[in-house]
This record gives sequence, C-alpha cells and structure tokens, in this order.
Amino acid sequence: MKNILKISILFLFSIFLLTSCSKDDNNDATMKVVLKMNTTSTSTARMTNNLLVFNTGSVIIREIVFDGEKTSGGSVSITHEQISTINLVTGVTSPAVEVIIPIGEYNSVNLGIEIQDENDSPSVIAEGIYTDKDGMETPLKFEFNSGEVFEANATSYTFGADSYAIAEIDFSPAVWFSSITGTMLDNANRVDGVILVNESTNSNIFDIVADKLDDATQAAFN
Repeated sequence: MKNILKISILFLFSIFLLTSCSKDDNNDATMKVVLKMNTTSTSTARMTNNLLVFNTGSVIIREIVFDGEKTSGGSVSITHEQISTINLVTGVTSPAVEVIIPIGEYNSVNLGIEIQDENDSPSVIAEGIYTDKDGMETPLKFEFNSGEVFEANATSYTFGADSYAIAEIDFSPAVWFSSITGTMLDNANRVDGVILVNESTNSNIFDIVADKLDDATQAAFN
C-alpha cells in the first residue's frame, strides 16, 4: 500500500477591518491570503522485494494567478509574482506568500500555481532511500526543472468575512516512480553513491517519472 506525500495548500482568507483597508467601488474590503502547507513525511513505493521511501524534498514556486467572475458584475484577475521555496516535509514556505483578493461571490474560479523554471537549478526535488532485495540501502535524489502550472478550479465560491478556501495539490513521488522497477534502480548510474535521476543522469528513468509527475499531480479547489 502506498503512502502518498500529500501537500495541502491552504489559502487562509482574513479580513482587515482597519481604516487603512482599501475599498473597491462596491465597498468591498480586501482579503489577505496566506499560503500554508500541511504534509505527511513519507511516501513509499514497493517493488516486489524492493523498497523506495521518500522522506524529504522541496518545490520552488514563482507565480500565483487568480481569476474569477463576480456575480455582481465584472471579473477579477490577479497575478502575484514571488519566488518562494516550500519544504515538502515541514510545509514551511520561505518567504511567506501573500495575495490580496477582493471579497464577494464568484463564478468560474481558477487558481494557478506556477513552478519556477528561470534557471538550471531544479524546481522540484524529492529525496529518499532505495533498499534492494538484499537489504542494501542507497540514497536516491530526483530533480525536476519545468515551469509546470498546477491549477485548482471551482464552479462558484464566495469569499466573505471570516471565510477560507483550500486549494489542495497532491505531490506523490511514490506514484511518479510507480512504473520504475527494482531492476532499473539496481542498474542505475550512481553519482557519489547516490542514484541521481534528472534530465542528464539516468534519463531513461527520468523520462518515465516526469511523465507520471505531469499526469498524476492533481489539484482541487474546495
């Protein structure tokens, strides 16, 4: 049974009823969005007598986009650019991410989170331990660098006083590696004793895992 590394991205909306709060034409106060994360600590893939356990990782985001149609008329489109690193185990986001969204009733809500891809550094890293059939342990590191956009959608949503919304994204390394066999990892190249999987090293494994990452990483807006 696989334990999925599940990252729940919580966008907590709280109203600031201060005289300094901005107002739109409909006298709507603004809401402050704080990005937080909850996650389990491990993700396990079993390969017959072999075992692959992920226990740490990070993802770098660069942009958050919000779009919605207000039922009172007009649309809201917000693009918030900020490079921030999220620890996939602790859920700590550094620096913290904040977005301002006008309150109100919305239709066709879309929230997009774009992964950083501005340089050669990996934007997604997942690390763990591979244990072969003889019980020998080898560190494994997966590196992914792509400007993927993970989207969460809602047909309608009301952002009101004391409300909150949850956009949930599942990062599941065990699912990404589900088509990788123990034999493939046994025969994989080692870099300083580590099974490194990226575009240039063990690329045959990387291509399979990257396709799974794209297909299996899902988002939902609640």
